[in-house]
Amino acid sequence: MYNRTGAGTLEADSPRDMRQRILDAAARLFAQNGIASTSMREIAKECDILAGSVYYHFKSKDEIITEILNLGIERVTDSVVTALAQIEGNASFRNCLHAAVRAHLQAFHVYGDYTATHLRNFKQAPPDVQLACKKARDDYENIWIGILERGRKDRALLPDIDLGLQRLLLIGSMNWTLEWFHPQGKYTLDELADSVVRMFMDGCAVRAEAD
Repeated sequence: MYNRTGAGTLEADSPRDMRQRILDAAARLFAQNGIASTSMREIAKECDILAGSVYYHFKSKDEIITEILNLGIERVTDSVVTALAQIEGNASFRNCLHAAVRAHLQAFHVYGDYTATHLRNFKQAPPDVQLACKKARDDYENIWIGILERGRKDRALLPDIDLGLQRLLLIGSMNWTLEWFHPQGKYTLDELADSVVRMFMDGCAVRAEAD
């Protein structure tokens, strides 16, 4: 919670609160304008604090970028891991896939500024920042590799498909929903998840009946 002072600035209840406020503001600006186009002064202005005050909480802009990029992927990772942990051990591959897809989509939209920053701006980040975020990205990638390998093991997926390519196509289609999906729009999040799973598992073409 924040209190507005007579000078028109916001005072956080604690340094931790202000640190989070800076991260939220930076993620919002990065998602809207890009990392390269957002200055520390603009981040401070968004928080209604002096530019120098940001450095009390973060040593540099790169430190802010690193934390936001990591949070953007870690929050989605946590959501998917939690969803999979709630699935019964004998659940079908399709049910596991659906749980993971829905969790990914939900987290992607709940933490929109963070996930959008990661999706749209990762390549804008300095090389050392990208390297610092590599573990979080690899961890999430490995979750999906495990999910799809289970599908092949359970014979729910064709044995000759390229799982790496399918993973890229699946995650890419889900990530792109950030650009067009609105929770109050035509489709609900559950309907979106159903559609993603149906597309992946069943396709759209009418299958010819065997003679």
